[in-house]
Amino acid sequence: MPIAGPIAVVVVSKGLESKPRSALYIAAGAAVAESAYAFMAFWGLASVLGHFPVLLPASRLFGSGLLIALGLYFLFRKRKDPAPLHRAPDRGGYKDVLFGLSVTAANLTLIVTWTAAVSAVNSTGFLHARAVDAFPFAGGVAVGIFGWFALLLWLLSRFRSKVNPSTIDRVIRAMGAFLAALGVAFALRVIVGWLRAS
Repeated sequence: MPIAGPIAVVVVSKGLESKPRSALYIAAGAAVAESAYAFMAFWGLASVLGHFPVLLPASRLFGSGLLIALGLYFLFRKRKDPAPLHRAPDRGGYKDVLFGLSVTAANLTLIVTWTAAVSAVNSTGFLHARAVDAFPFAGGVAVGIFGWFALLLWLLSRFRSKVNPSTIDRVIRAMGAFLAALGVAFALRVIVGWLRAS
């Protein structure tokens, strides 16, 4: 369940704006990208980070910049009209899929997260990490991520009418401020780590 992160914020905000189809397309793109990282972790590509250690901090800085940009977008976006006369249709499409795919693919630390998860589960004896099992594992990750976002969007659509539009706007802005602050904190942590190492 990807509860936090830029994709979760985007999906929730689209759901709050009554654009569930667009949110599902974004979730589908994110699920594909993250399942690719889960596949690589299962397959053993994490050793690449051992050979090229500079990739990890560089990807963290890039991800921090992405978090800051998305946070600022949500924080300073124009308030939506709570009852527009002509609401734009919620079509969704390949641009939403590409957005979800690219934002998730830019987060190279997911390979580390999935490697840790695979290692932890493997240590219990419930999972035998054979290369051929990487395919169903990655498929399960994609289905799980997409299923979680679909459930979240269903819950938002069911209870959205009971929430005041100005409250929804404040929640989206607060989520934006949180993302921007998180991005700054992550960037500072990477920079401080670099300064201490040099």
